[in-house]
Amino acid sequence: MNAYLGYRSILLSAWVAGVFSTLVGVILVIDGMNRLDKVPLEATSFVQLREQFLQQPDNDQLRQEIQALDLALRQEYFRELRFTERGSYLLLGGILVTLIFSKWAATLYRKLPRPKPKLPGPDSDEVLSHRGPWAVAVVMLVLVGTAWAMKAGHQSVLPSTLDALASVHHPVGERKSDGQDAVIEPVLAELPSAAEMRANWPSFRGADGSGIASDQDAPTVWDGESGEGIVWKAVVPLPGVNSPIVWQDRVFLSGATAEERGVYCFDAGSGSLLWSTDIAVDPTVAGQPIKTSDDTGYAAPTMATDGRLVFAMFADGQLVALDFAGNEMWTRSLGVPQRNNYGHASSLVTYQGSVIVQYDQGSSEDQLSKLMCFDGATGSPIWETIRATPASWSSPIVIEHDGQAQVITCCDPWVMSHSPSDGMELWRANCLERVEVGPSPVYSDGIVYAGNDTAIYAAIAVDGSGDVTETHVQWTADYGLPDTCSPLVTDEFVLTLASYGTLFCFDKQKGGEPLWEEDFGADFLSSPSLVGDRVYLFSRDGTAWVVEPTGEACNRISEAQLGEECVTCPAFHQGKIFIRGSEHLFCIGSANADDQ
Repeated sequence: MNAYLGYRSILLSAWVAGVFSTLVGVILVIDGMNRLDKVPLEATSFVQLREQFLQQPDNDQLRQEIQALDLALRQEYFRELRFTERGSYLLLGGILVTLIFSKWAATLYRKLPRPKPKLPGPDSDEVLSHRGPWAVAVVMLVLVGTAWAMKAGHQSVLPSTLDALASVHHPVGERKSDGQDAVIEPVLAELPSAAEMRANWPSFRGADGSGIASDQDAPTVWDGESGEGIVWKAVVPLPGVNSPIVWQDRVFLSGATAEERGVYCFDAGSGSLLWSTDIAVDPTVAGQPIKTSDDTGYAAPTMATDGRLVFAMFADGQLVALDFAGNEMWTRSLGVPQRNNYGHASSLVTYQGSVIVQYDQGSSEDQLSKLMCFDGATGSPIWETIRATPASWSSPIVIEHDGQAQVITCCDPWVMSHSPSDGMELWRANCLERVEVGPSPVYSDGIVYAGNDTAIYAAIAVDGSGDVTETHVQWTADYGLPDTCSPLVTDEFVLTLASYGTLFCFDKQKGGEPLWEEDFGADFLSSPSLVGDRVYLFSRDGTAWVVEPTGEACNRISEAQLGEECVTCPAFHQGKIFIRGSEHLFCIGSANADDQ
């Protein structure tokens, strides 16, 4: 009787497990038929909203709807993946329990056979005993294969968790390939035109790195202490020597100490702090010694924007992207710079939705220096070029000549050109041998102008290939060379500013000896800028001069005071000057730009 009850209980358990497995299988099939598309951002509702946003990029309400729908779609997508994974395990377990209890029940139900003479060869029990394990093994393989196929068939192209999705991080050197390291790009507006870039001030010394403000005027008189000519000034929460960048009605800066770092957005009209975003130190470099100097600090590189996102970089090699609302889109650690005497100071530049980093460090034998390009939307690496050059502090510029874009960089001993599309080297000229390069290059009318104190200053035609030292250097100068400040190239002149306070003027076409030199009796780290025919010079103690160069002399127009130390370069936008002092961000001009 007890054996009969045991048989019935086990048989009932097998039936229950079988029904459970059937229900789980049916639910998985129904869920699979009704689930979202594999990629959440391909959902019809999301695509429609995105198309509307591309037509109305300034619609904040539509942006918020897209962000809310994006989050809901991603959460639902992850829920479906978890549901399928757990359901597959439950189905496998249910079938396994069904088989085990069915076999057990069959064993208990078996009746004792009547003894009979054994015929030659294996009987039925022996046949079953031999075939049984193989049958079970085949069934198990089928079940495991089915579960794996269900999971693989819904493999996510997104990070495995929502926390990981919030900060996409990829080690340098990884490449995006089909089915691997894929990241859903955020919703972004179309890239701005070249004219829009020039109308703003999106990177160090403007859109082309020249320091020239086109088609606008700027004030010539102000006093930071009395407030004369000062529209507003705002405290910057953390220190930094990076220069302001401006996009439409927003001004961006970064700041950092050994313990903190942040990115700040100010309203260009009122100076109010629109948002402040703290950037967490990357745990992979936390605690590592970071080389800095008083002249660079922890936030020396000037930020850059492509009109959709803003990019910042810090002394420990951390590169970060944020949207215009201050949300961190991605961050990437490039590693702490090695054997860098002054700390990393090269500023960022953008090109067609990508961000380019000149990361020179160590010695020429180390081959640690790199020129790198990252996708602006995702942070994924696009290309990387190893450079046999020591550490430098010059910033890259992107130029276009005869329809071909070039990235121009300065390093010991080369002025080099690379393709911004793939990083391929186009040409190089030996002009900077055995110098610690600080000034950035400038391009004008088919010629790149570059040089450094104790080396030479050179004008190099950009239409060559390979080593163009002997063929494309138009002229050189060996006197009046800068060690920190980048040059200013006008229609007629090349102006270089030495850190000890002397401005030199060269003939743009001939070079050679300076046409004249003007001593201002002050120290300079800020590079000269041009608005119209007037050159703006900001000295280290905050004194500023507005001058007008001619072929014979430097005519001084005015002298003004910022009221605090200044080592950064000004940004010019809509008749106003934005300049960072040691403590404040200043807006110089009139509350009504039309008054200028």
